[in-house]
Amino acid sequence: MKRQIRLVWRHTAWSVLVAALFTLSACIEAADEEVLRELNEMGASRGNVFPDREDYYDAFVLDANNAWVSGGRGLILHVTNNGQDFTMLETGVQKAIYEIDFATAEDGVAVGQDGIVLKTDDGKTWTRIPIELPLLDWQVAQPHYFAVSRGADAQHIWAVGPVGAIIRSQDGGETWENLSLWCDMSFDNFATSDPADDPESTLRLNPCDVTLNGVSFPTNTEGWVAGEFGIILRTQDGGVTWQRQRNVHNLPKYTRPELPEEEAIRQRIPPLYIEDLFLIDVDFRSAQDGYVTGESGTLLQTTDAGETWTNIPSGSFNTLLSVTAAPDNNRNDFATGVLGTLASATGDSWQLDENIRQDVLTWIRTASFAPDGQFGVACGGKGTVLVTTDSGKSWATADKAKLYAANPSL
Repeated sequence: MKRQIRLVWRHTAWSVLVAALFTLSACIEAADEEVLRELNEMGASRGNVFPDREDYYDAFVLDANNAWVSGGRGLILHVTNNGQDFTMLETGVQKAIYEIDFATAEDGVAVGQDGIVLKTDDGKTWTRIPIELPLLDWQVAQPHYFAVSRGADAQHIWAVGPVGAIIRSQDGGETWENLSLWCDMSFDNFATSDPADDPESTLRLNPCDVTLNGVSFPTNTEGWVAGEFGIILRTQDGGVTWQRQRNVHNLPKYTRPELPEEEAIRQRIPPLYIEDLFLIDVDFRSAQDGYVTGESGTLLQTTDAGETWTNIPSGSFNTLLSVTAAPDNNRNDFATGVLGTLASATGDSWQLDENIRQDVLTWIRTASFAPDGQFGVACGGKGTVLVTTDSGKSWATADKAKLYAANPSL
């Protein structure tokens, strides 16, 4: 019973954190409110968007002249000229854009708050794709989509979110199908349709009340999702069926991993179980090799398609919000997190960027790199945009004046 109460408390606490990071953009200062009011009266503000102050939730780099960052209030910036220039794109929505993905400089998709799915065919203008998932009695709006991933073929795309939400497109984002999860109370058995529709099914499943925070498909059929309650699921058929992966090694013994065992026992710190983990991101460089990140610096790695996972030291006990697995070993792997956390690694040795941690006094949501590994963009809270041209060895903060000028309405 005590462990069940602890799980409920942790679920509630981390739901609050996710709401803070993934829903409405951060509160602005009273002085900013006054600026907003004056601009609204003049009719000059385009959606009240201040690119130099908004929270940014995702970065996607295609090449040195085509990168994008997305954030609150429907904000998407096109980043060009090795991160020197910024142009605000008209999205037609006023809600947070949580993740973006581009196949080419013209072909992109974006997902976000309250079920937003957007598509562009020219790299400039965006069209909202209507998707209506069945809602439970207590749901008042469509579920957010926190993450999006393309398969090896750019036509295959998946997005995930709360209440086990999974949607899939097989035509580059033009149309989508609902593959949302059904599960039992133990989160051991999963399906993507009501088992009652199958006369031979003996499973008793319900719509799955679990938040999925990350998704990664290194191929068109092999994919993973990660979320709360230590959920790591693998599919081998493009998301039609899923299997849970629980075989995690080297986890700390207690929920305060920074404490020595004797001190944890003295303070009566509860033991740590996989179900206690709140997992936030997943990224696979191949069908065998990938990472999962989460709270308290959790960084799990697999080299056997998730048959076994190993918790490896990340150099930080701060919550890790993202992980980027470098393809073809052409650069370091990167992880980002709260309190200016930016860590990189070659192999199992991870190092924190102390300069970034001292200079960036907010969370860093993600980092993305061009295929050659040289040019990269990271982004986070309070207008944070970082640029590197040397594979992440050094980072420069984007000019706030240029970010501000990206919105021509201001």
